Amino acid sequence: MELTYLGLSHLRLRGRDVQIVVDPPATTLPGLGLLHADIVVRTEGVTVPDQLQPREGRPQEVAGPGEFEVRGVRIHGLPTGITTVMRIEVDDVRVACLGKLDRQLTEEEVDQLGRVDVLVIPVGGVDALSAIPATKVINAIAPAIVVPVRYRSPGVEGTGEYDPLDKFAKEMGLVDGSWPVQPKLTLTGAMGTVEETRVVILEPRTTA
Repeated sequence: MELTYLGLSHLRLRGRDVQIVVDPPATTLPGLGLLHADIVVRTEGVTVPDQLQPREGRPQEVAGPGEFEVRGVRIHGLPTGITTVMRIEVDDVRVACLGKLDRQLTEEEVDQLGRVDVLVIPVGGVDALSAIPATKVINAIAPAIVVPVRYRSPGVEGTGEYDPLDKFAKEMGLVDGSWPVQPKLTLTGAMGTVEETRVVILEPRTTA
């Protein structure tokens, strides 16, 4: 499974046989190729039955709470208010996308979320979690890997009011300048139990 960060909450997950786009913008940006996605997952709104059904030349779309299985991908939507936390399982890797989550998860919600290999979490504040509350959510979920999103990125439109990444890095105990930026995250299967969560910083991509 390959994970690429496209800015804000927008991600692309590439499995062996399927491509998933999470929280795409309202208008498709040049080069992002939304029509090449097999599945679109949204952390806001609800599933529209007609959009969930297979359609020639169009992706199947999933949103809102519930259990879904689409093209061999298992998706669990956990309601948390306006935002639905989406746990997506592709190629045995569980990726939890928190969208614009702006509060702590309850113990019951953490239990329902279950094992998480990769946690994609907002850290820049404004309309979602900022650094300190994000760290508390990470500690509660205890994922193998955490990927921060929704922070100030010079190349990403609409992020100017967010906190910079270094605030979150400091809360996670990373030394200034010690975090390498990767173009993508590639995993070959479930991570299993780990002693310490690893922070992976992905460079926001503006083209596919």
